[in-house]
Amino acid sequence: MSPAAQFGQTWWGRAWVNALENAGAGYESRLPRGRTYARKGAVRELQLHPGHIAARVVGQHGELYSVDIGVRKLAGSEWEQVADAIASRASHLAALLDGELHPGVVEDAAAVDVQLLPSARDMRPDCSCPDWAEPCKHAAAACYVVAADMDRDPFALFLLRGIGRDELIQLVRSRRASASGQDRATEGEAPMEGVDALAAWGTSSLDAGLTDPPELISARRSTAMNRPGRHTPWDADIPAKHGVDTHRIDDLATDAITRAWSMIVDGTPSGLRAGPRADLARRAVSSWPLDVAELADPAGVTPQRLATWAEAWQIAGDAGVAVVADDDAWSTDQQLLAEGREMLEQMGHPRRSVALNYDSLRMGNGVLLVIGPDGRWFRLHGSGKHQDLRLTRPSSDDVRELVDPPG
Repeated sequence: MSPAAQFGQTWWGRAWVNALENAGAGYESRLPRGRTYARKGAVRELQLHPGHIAARVVGQHGELYSVDIGVRKLAGSEWEQVADAIASRASHLAALLDGELHPGVVEDAAAVDVQLLPSARDMRPDCSCPDWAEPCKHAAAACYVVAADMDRDPFALFLLRGIGRDELIQLVRSRRASASGQDRATEGEAPMEGVDALAAWGTSSLDAGLTDPPELISARRSTAMNRPGRHTPWDADIPAKHGVDTHRIDDLATDAITRAWSMIVDGTPSGLRAGPRADLARRAVSSWPLDVAELADPAGVTPQRLATWAEAWQIAGDAGVAVVADDDAWSTDQQLLAEGREMLEQMGHPRRSVALNYDSLRMGNGVLLVIGPDGRWFRLHGSGKHQDLRLTRPSSDDVRELVDPPG
């Protein structure tokens, strides 16, 4: 273990430490002394602000030095690129809310020439001590303590680069809304007369598609149907002892309106037969990125876990959620699993590379092939623990479609 490891236990915290330690030659003696100062608690009154770090550091003989470290802030256009990277996948912001910085955020931002992680040239240390070095041991000590803060909360990195937690989440939300076309204006449109839903579809089963009442045929093509309507907020004053959150009731009403609108306009299935997990995953997708943590907490799952379910729902619907959420949903039909193994052997995969388990086929690189509740094959990837498994591809009737040819 390196001597600075305790100040950079996460990969992003370590990236911050690397930026400090790559500041230039000639500071080798200052950095170890800075680590010693940090370990001894010499850093006092540490404050993180957009674009700079302020601290006071106790010197060798009890002197108190003022440290200010400038960190280059990203421009507004760069933050929009970062927000797009976070909003692109459900797992990205969920990981942040769960205390993790997903590498994909940094990689996607770098793909459009935005460097989220600072380099040595992005840091400008200044200290009131007489040492000419930049960084001096006092500034180095402050940087090491900041690395420990980043380990605990990756939003500290975003703050130093110029944006706070709430502002970033709001930006991600607005970028996602803009990308999905939810900001289309509807002012000036004449209200559309509706029809009685019970009279129109009261005899339909949950799985049946909706027929078009004559009154709505023209509306399907009308700009008046380009977005769902709005519900009237429920302003009931309910005592707290009943545990009813009227805001959550409003959320459910909005969700119901949106689903009904999608059924009428796009022919989307109702999803009313979905189980609680699948429905929770669907809601996480539709409300992403703002409300995933709020949905996860009362459901008793972590935001990261819910994000995994949401991704599975996007890839393979309700069956995909069942597969990643519950290994009891996997088929244990040994004949079908053995047949799948034989198909992979016919592709050229050595028999020893495909382990036949009680409920799955396991291959190298963390690949797991299972048969879901709908009888289709699913490809999962992870460390082996069920809670770490992620769905990586759409399901298939043919297991060979989920595996690349050998070599």
